[in-house]
Amino acid sequence: MKNARATMIAGLALAVGLALVAAPARADFYMKQRVHTGAFSVMGQSQPEKDEIMVFWIGTGKARTDTESSQSSILLLQDKKMMYMIDHAKKQYSEMPLDFGKILGEAGGEEGEEEGRTQAMAMMKGMMGGMKATVTDTGETQKIGDWNCRKYIIDMDMGMMGKMKTETWATEDLKFDYTMAFAMANAMMASMPGFDKILAEMKKIKGVVVQQTATMNVMGGAEVKSTTELLEAGEKSAPAGFYDLPAGYKKVKGMMR
Repeated sequence: MKNARATMIAGLALAVGLALVAAPARADFYMKQRVHTGAFSVMGQSQPEKDEIMVFWIGTGKARTDTESSQSSILLLQDKKMMYMIDHAKKQYSEMPLDFGKILGEAGGEEGEEEGRTQAMAMMKGMMGGMKATVTDTGETQKIGDWNCRKYIIDMDMGMMGKMKTETWATEDLKFDYTMAFAMANAMMASMPGFDKILAEMKKIKGVVVQQTATMNVMGGAEVKSTTELLEAGEKSAPAGFYDLPAGYKKVKGMMR
């Protein structure tokens, strides 16, 4: 259950948090958000409400998410097709391939790798076949903070994982591409049949997400509510080595909490 929850949180953090990828290669996109997640209970385990400050750095084919309260980071490198979960307090990290077949294959050892891929492809095709996204441009506008925003409603049917409805306010005052970030955040599904349709739908959202309220109905009928507020955003140059694994950190197996 802990691993399943950690996977869900990591996926949501990226999917919601990676609002865009910087179009110019000369600089990265920096974003700081306040995220509030309401209390919820899944499969008999209750989680209290939580507030977090999350910082995102997004470059060309790479991204890093830092959660201040837990001293943790998520590092995504497309060229290596790998996601890293980093625990700075313990100075250790774990890794997850951006390939479900490889994940299942590793779980079954070398002999199970090919079988794992076959199972993963069948599972993912089933999931993607049932996944649907609908983005509605309401036409409503509002100034939130320093940004002129437009309201969108996102209805996402994630099949076995549940459904999510999101009220999103996005601004074109900051010129970046939400769609590319959505594809990057869901890199494990990008090659699956049907993902292109979801991506095409997400293109209706123009600009950077400034404020977002999401209600997700997950396994067992549990309802998870979260709100996201953009605090800072803009182009910055990431420090040297920022997208590298920290020197001296120990690699551990499995998803860390």
